[in-house]
Amino acid sequence: MARFILSRRVALRQYEIVKRYVDVVAYSYKTNPAVWEVLRETDAMVGLSSMGSARRVQELDRAVYYLQGESEEEVRWLLDSGVRWLLVDNAPELRALLGTLGRLDRSVNLLVRMKMREHTVYTGKHFVYGIDWRRVNELIPELRESPYVESLGVHFHRKTQNVGEWSLVEDLSDALDERAMGELDVVNIGGGIPVRYANSRPNVGLVLSKVGELRDFLSARGVRLMAEPGRFIAGPAVALEATVLNVYSGTAVLDCSIFNAYMDTYLLNTRLPVLGEREDRSGHRYLLKGRSPDSLDIFRYSVYLDRELRPGDRVVFLNAGAYNFHTDFNDMPRLETEVVEDFPFPVPEWL
Repeated sequence: MARFILSRRVALRQYEIVKRYVDVVAYSYKTNPAVWEVLRETDAMVGLSSMGSARRVQELDRAVYYLQGESEEEVRWLLDSGVRWLLVDNAPELRALLGTLGRLDRSVNLLVRMKMREHTVYTGKHFVYGIDWRRVNELIPELRESPYVESLGVHFHRKTQNVGEWSLVEDLSDALDERAMGELDVVNIGGGIPVRYANSRPNVGLVLSKVGELRDFLSARGVRLMAEPGRFIAGPAVALEATVLNVYSGTAVLDCSIFNAYMDTYLLNTRLPVLGEREDRSGHRYLLKGRSPDSLDIFRYSVYLDRELRPGDRVVFLNAGAYNFHTDFNDMPRLETEVVEDFPFPVPEWL
């Protein structure tokens, strides 16, 4: 049966790469909860955004919790369980939180998500989170005076798999005035650091250099830089190993589906690289199809492999660790994740 293979070596390597460029790494748990089982051994923090996740994670004293309508009782439970960092992205949520903290006589480390001063990004189908940057400039000095706020920061995040919008110093300077900047303890840039797919080859080195520039900019002002990478750590750390069930007319049918193995194919149009793929478009050409009658259930429309596929052969997808969640469509089984020290097969140099 198809399975995910999680390489401890690669997960820890990706974590250490990010750590070189920021002061605090808070792994985005929702990207792939299994990867946290490796990262919990490090000094990483963890980004949570649901009560269900909070109840699964033991290290809540290392959590950054993203509030989305939690009740006062739930906020109390989070605080009693050790959560000290809370993030809000809208004014009603902020008012409710401050009221709750006042009634409980508790204080927290607070991150306010800011809707940036956009010049090139338009919402399209995506919801843009955050309080308007102009209002944030007013809120920061007010929050600095609150007895319920200890460390104070802003949070902003463009999008997942962000391949082009990394003018971080310019964007932050454009959004925050000097007074607000001077009141901050931390800036959280969220995630978005991209990884390589068959249809996306970002310049990751350039992206990381821009993150490093922001850290230097903030460090000179006594502000720490936090990031919440998910895809960059989880993606390369996991491979999807599938078995060929049938081959006909250039189509190979696999024993898994995008619906139980990689919904990111549908949601973000990510096309996973395949072990043994020939980039010069020579070799044997296949359409790699999932095991359902749905016409969307396609992992790769066209891939050239270094070998001919037959039933029983294995196909390994690389960079398969981000948002590989299961759905119950067509009663698909949930795939297991096997944690190993390293992948049991040679991987390309770029991985």
